Amino acid sequence: MESVVESFFAALPGHKRARALRLRDIILEVHPNVVERIKWGNLTFVYSFETISYINLAFFKGTLLPDPKHLLEGTGKGMRHLKIHSEKDINKKQIISWIKEAIKLNAKDKG
Repeated sequence: MESVVESFFAALPGHKRARALRLRDIILEVHPNVVERIKWGNLTFVYSFETISYINLAFFKGTLLPDPKHLLEGTGKGMRHLKIHSEKDINKKQIISWIKEAIKLNAKDKG
């Protein structure tokens, strides 16, 4: 039986599915025990995928992440996101850095 998360990926159009699965692979490379959930109609935890023309890689404490190139967008108190319009928007090194920092920030809150 296909999980809700797998169904979510399967329902994405081909080009978005490929980018979403690439991001998922990067995230799982950094944090293999990540918990994937569907929340607000999107796949969430460290990341979420919107049902619009781009994929949205969201960080709940994004305002605390180093972002000297101002790649993260958003105006909320904490959350920031990276819009992935195409494969060229996936900077693996930068994404891994943000994921590692987000994990550290989360651990501080729990510690």
